[in-house]
Amino acid sequence: MQRPHKTAVLVALLTALTAAALPAGGGAQAAGGACVAPDVVGVSLAMARRALGDSGCAVTVRQLPAHGSYVTPASPDGRQLVARQRPAAGGRSQGVTVWVKPLCAQPANPGPPRRGPLSEKGPTELIAGLYLQGGPLQTSQSCRRGSSAAGTVTVSTAAGKLIARRSVRAGRFVIFPLAPGSYVVAGTLAGKAGRSAQLPSAQVTLGARRTTRLNLVASIP
Repeated sequence: MQRPHKTAVLVALLTALTAAALPAGGGAQAAGGACVAPDVVGVSLAMARRALGDSGCAVTVRQLPAHGSYVTPASPDGRQLVARQRPAAGGRSQGVTVWVKPLCAQPANPGPPRRGPLSEKGPTELIAGLYLQGGPLQTSQSCRRGSSAAGTVTVSTAAGKLIARRSVRAGRFVIFPLAPGSYVVAGTLAGKAGRSAQLPSAQVTLGARRTTRLNLVASIP
């Protein structure tokens, strides 16, 4: 589980408490010019710099390696989260080294975690969603989950006979109770974001007492 991010108020309070713990007359600086490190793990680099500066600590930044969808910026970014620090909170040093996490790089529209079809034990029905995937690459502290789009979903027989048509709101999915068999599922996105484009259709086979989940995805540049 990801460690919750500290708020600016909490960091300021911890910094003040660290300074208050110093001997009288010491202020934020200890003897010999050393500082007492505040706890900056879990906060953004920008916030950590402010807290460390208020404590009189010099700051050295190290970047942790990229992995998966996470990339290491060419230079430290104020949004990066501090993963660890040395010395630990309360430690005395001439300066504090912080290691910051990489940023997630993903399209403006991340798309669904999976497309399907995915079959699992349950009522004999189809659960379908519509998604946009693509757009300009963006970076953020953590990867976002795609959200389904509004539009219309249709279910037809393999021969092309329309069986059902349902509208679906953004962030929702549509459920079709169906008999076991093979179907063709198609969708159209609503609104300007969808540009009235028809999504690629998909063929699914529903088994008895099986729930099939399917996400139809429109890719955009």
